[in-house]
Amino acid sequence: MAIGIPASLTSMMMCVSDVLLNGQMAQYGDLPIAAVGVARKVMMVVGMVQIGLGQGVQPLLGYSYGAGNRERFQKILRFSLVFSTILSAVITAACYIWTDNIAGIFLEDAAAFNYSVTFARILLTSGLVFGVLYVLTNALQAMGAAISSLILSISRQGVVYIPTLFILGAVFGMNGFVAAQPAADIISFTLAVVLYLLISRKAFS
Repeated sequence: MAIGIPASLTSMMMCVSDVLLNGQMAQYGDLPIAAVGVARKVMMVVGMVQIGLGQGVQPLLGYSYGAGNRERFQKILRFSLVFSTILSAVITAACYIWTDNIAGIFLEDAAAFNYSVTFARILLTSGLVFGVLYVLTNALQAMGAAISSLILSISRQGVVYIPTLFILGAVFGMNGFVAAQPAADIISFTLAVVLYLLISRKAFS
């Protein structure tokens, strides 16, 4: 329960963030809302692959940690971090280059299409850190670090994202609302690195 609840909160907070973003974008009309939905689908091409990678490596890390095999744990983690970074770079670059083509599958309206391309490229700015963030999050869950997992689960789409959404939206308007997600990703990535370093030092000392 201690590990499962933080993991489930990630999905719940994603729904909350969607509602908040759509609510704020509604003031600009229907087209930006439609465009944000498409832009998030473009980002999902990067995000879902990385989430799957992080979840896939979690059992391997958990087995190694439970067996007290520090060397194997660190070897798996290093490989996963390098692989996720390279994979993130490749997929993010591909999505950035072909944003027009992907958005064009969903939208025919010229104004909505232009919005979606702009929004998608804003969201893709955090693509490089997304994979590492999820690998470290799942590594902490594999280590049984319930509190750290909880902090990360409620940060990216909640505690960090919500204030960032309103602050950037107030300063930069429509693009600021969209930029709140990559900003929250980068802050959460930094937090994940710090938490992992702190927990791993205690766990393997």
